[in-house]
Amino acid sequence: MCATTLSMSGDSSSAVHPARFHALDAVRASALLLGVVFHAAESFESNAVTYWAVGDRSSSTVLEVFRHASHSFRMELFFLIAGFFAHLLWQRRGVAGFVTNRAGRILAPLVVGWVVLFPLLVFLWLTGAVRMGNWGPMGLPEELRAVPPWQLTLGLFFSGQFVQKFDLTHLWFLHQLLVLYALALVVRGAVLLCPWREWIVSGLDHGAGRLILSPLRAVWFAVLVWPPLLLQEGWSVGTPKSSLIPDPAITWLYAICFGLGWALHRQVELLDACRRHWRAHLGLGVVLTVVTSLGIRLVLRVGWLSHPEPWLRPVYLLVYGLMMGAFVFGFLGLFLDLCHAESPAWRYLADSSYWVYLVHLPVVVALQIVVAPWSQPWWVKFPLVLLCAVPLLYLSYHVLVRSTLLGVWLNGRRFPFVSPWRLFRSAPGSGSLPP
Repeated sequence: MCATTLSMSGDSSSAVHPARFHALDAVRASALLLGVVFHAAESFESNAVTYWAVGDRSSSTVLEVFRHASHSFRMELFFLIAGFFAHLLWQRRGVAGFVTNRAGRILAPLVVGWVVLFPLLVFLWLTGAVRMGNWGPMGLPEELRAVPPWQLTLGLFFSGQFVQKFDLTHLWFLHQLLVLYALALVVRGAVLLCPWREWIVSGLDHGAGRLILSPLRAVWFAVLVWPPLLLQEGWSVGTPKSSLIPDPAITWLYAICFGLGWALHRQVELLDACRRHWRAHLGLGVVLTVVTSLGIRLVLRVGWLSHPEPWLRPVYLLVYGLMMGAFVFGFLGLFLDLCHAESPAWRYLADSSYWVYLVHLPVVVALQIVVAPWSQPWWVKFPLVLLCAVPLLYLSYHVLVRSTLLGVWLNGRRFPFVSPWRLFRSAPGSGSLPP
């Protein structure tokens, strides 16, 4: 049995609460780092000019299918792991300690990160518009388009117009985490006050256990997420970044994932069941990726999206939810099966992933703006963006964060500085709870 599951012999308390959930650290890190790749592919979408800072001259159907698949499960998997570690943190520190920790590790980075990154991203969006002559996403009047981007950025903020163009950017996941934390504490408090609390808790634990233990867990997951998918607009999961008021349907969907993770930590032995059938789940996810991505192209070609049949979107979203569940349980099982042992490399990736994801977007967008006008094909430019961005991001973590007060703030501790070429030869240090 892997290191993250309940041992059937020996000291059960140490098995239930191991020093580190190595496999789940790897899952969380991978979900965040996949976001870097996801955003690096954004400019190569065929319709990127309508919403992104820059649309590359060379679009890619391959990258569109990749983004379609990863968008269906990446954040759902992240919020499931977030729910798992939220229950762990609450159990260790209590309500007051939980609130204090999350305020310092989630709320403060959201506020500081937005103040720093939002103006920078506005500047990059304006720079992309100037470089490619595409002003659609910015919506600026003709007379302002000759003004240098830095002047437009300053004017936007000094005039207060940034309030009208408010955008949480890629930091929306921190805001959504805070919403889910608040909901979890409210629901837990309400259950504790309820005279039937033992029955309610037992029923929820039993339901979560039945879902995880079932070979059809991806199907039951799809059934659970289908109603909030139907209540959203569009044909995929929305991104709640334009307002501080939570979107009820999107919050409902992510609350299902968060609650499932919370329940998994209450019954850690269920992690062993999650290891099963991961190959079948990933295979199903790949098949449904082909079905849903080709399906969208088919309905676009025949014009059904302009005047869709009433049954089309509900059926599609049910299949989409099944794809989501297949990937969530497939990747969760893969990491539990293959990454349960302690690894210096995975540990480093887990510790660095929070910082890398927080700061990656300006770096990626700046590189996209540079390569967008080039005549080279996407399969040259896309890897080049990653080959430039990823080392720079990790260098910034290693120099600016890992051994500094920023590391204490974001990761809970400061590591002694180690030269990069010696890093993975050294024994990994004891870490803190991941965000």
